Amino acid sequence: MYILGLTHPYSWNTAAALLKDGALVAFAEEERFTRVKHAPRSFPQRSMDYCLKQAGITLDQVDHIAIGMDSLWSVILPNLSPHQPLRFTYGKILRTMREIRRGNAVMPFSPKDKRVKYLNHHLSHIASSFYLSGFDRANFISLDGAGGGESGMLGWGEGTELHILNRVTNAGSWGALYERITKIIGFRPHSHEGKTMGLAAFGTPKPEIIDFIDWGKPIPQINHTKRNSFLQRLTPRKPGEELTQEHKDLAATIQDVLERALLQMAKYLVEQSGSRALCMAGGVALNCSANGKIYHAGIVDDIYIQPASSDAGVALGAAVLRHVQVTGERPKFVFDHAYWGPEYSDAEIEKVLKEAKVSYEKCSSIEQKTAELLKDGKIVGWFQGRMEVGPRALGGRSILADPSIPGIKDKVNAEVKHREMWRPFAPSMHHENMGDYVEHPYVSPFMILAFHARKDHVHQFEAAVHVDGTARVQGVTSTANPLYYRLIDEFKKLTGRGVILNTSFNVAEEPLVCSPTDALRTYYCSGMDALAMGSFLLRKAP
Repeated sequence: MYILGLTHPYSWNTAAALLKDGALVAFAEEERFTRVKHAPRSFPQRSMDYCLKQAGITLDQVDHIAIGMDSLWSVILPNLSPHQPLRFTYGKILRTMREIRRGNAVMPFSPKDKRVKYLNHHLSHIASSFYLSGFDRANFISLDGAGGGESGMLGWGEGTELHILNRVTNAGSWGALYERITKIIGFRPHSHEGKTMGLAAFGTPKPEIIDFIDWGKPIPQINHTKRNSFLQRLTPRKPGEELTQEHKDLAATIQDVLERALLQMAKYLVEQSGSRALCMAGGVALNCSANGKIYHAGIVDDIYIQPASSDAGVALGAAVLRHVQVTGERPKFVFDHAYWGPEYSDAEIEKVLKEAKVSYEKCSSIEQKTAELLKDGKIVGWFQGRMEVGPRALGGRSILADPSIPGIKDKVNAEVKHREMWRPFAPSMHHENMGDYVEHPYVSPFMILAFHARKDHVHQFEAAVHVDGTARVQGVTSTANPLYYRLIDEFKKLTGRGVILNTSFNVAEEPLVCSPTDALRTYYCSGMDALAMGSFLLRKAP
């Protein structure tokens, strides 16, 4: 049985995923193929085509098509309820209806096709996390800007059963609040929230200025009228204006508010269910600083965050949820790695290199050669195996460097990534060695949990540690990514340090590279010193 999961074209991040008899065949984001960041408001045609090709089938052979968004009126009606604040004006409601209908119209199948099932957006988020976590019983939190009829859903699950305890209205959205503060600081909403998170470490929270949250309820609640009044009092930063301490403090304040809210939610769920395991999804779950605070607060013993937690993740979640509905069983796999995208053979890579007429060498051990370059202070593009899903590179499409070298962080930011100098990077290390570098280690394959760096070893990877002393670690296992694991091993043999700086293989405002052609273009348009692609190594003249 084939189940195709899709993000609806109404969404800002679109993707496709394919299950075969409860096993994941492929999962990829549309942006990687179209080269348009997030692929907003677009049907995930190319990612769908990739998934079908990976399975060797056509769309006609798919048994079920699961769309990770409610039907039209299920999106509209909750926002018209007299029991909830009205989020949409009449004009906005009409635009929403038009946009959903437009999305339905661009699908390569009829919405009335008997195979098509529209599924609740946040239930799809939850399914992508809880059902694939490996936890039989756990609490769950799904929060984003807006997802159909609500912006969040909280509860707990056991086996295949989901118990919904709270729904967050669109008017009281935590994701939308963070987006609007991101815009006021001068960043792009629904894209640059990670910048706000990073900037927060440079500021001081001022919780006393937040007057629109009712902390007395079991689940903190935003008063949207007071929130709007608060936001209107703030002066938006204009393009090109300097980031002031006031902006940094505002970022720190909204980060603090979000962390406090999530901690209260997590505590409430533990009290209600008795479970001390937590699963998270939705765009808010990409906030690795907040995730780290939840884990290290001691409220939960186990935590699982789905790495593609934006709306791209509902493609996976919709397929998983539909599988549970049809079979009455959870899928047969745990989502413990993110390598579900396209891969390219050496023959395919070499064909591109020859057509580009570039110089290269074929290596018997690409990991050893790359480790030597890193030891010598070089910045290396790393293009290997299947592409990862989610916004963080995990050793499939990465840019690597030695994080102990003074000034390497500024060099990667300025000459390679073409982005702000204060932006942080992340460290990759062997999972079993995490305790050598960070305090209170925990399973962290997705670079989505922040840990405090050990003060006695921070000098070994200082460029991958943020200004607040935290690091969003990727713990690499030999089973999930054996080649990347061996690279770290080779680097440790040469330097005595088993940690590498890892950032996404892209430049500012572009998606991660997908194909060898994408990798070559980005390599030659940036300050990388070398490119390790398959068994081939390219180097620029010193």
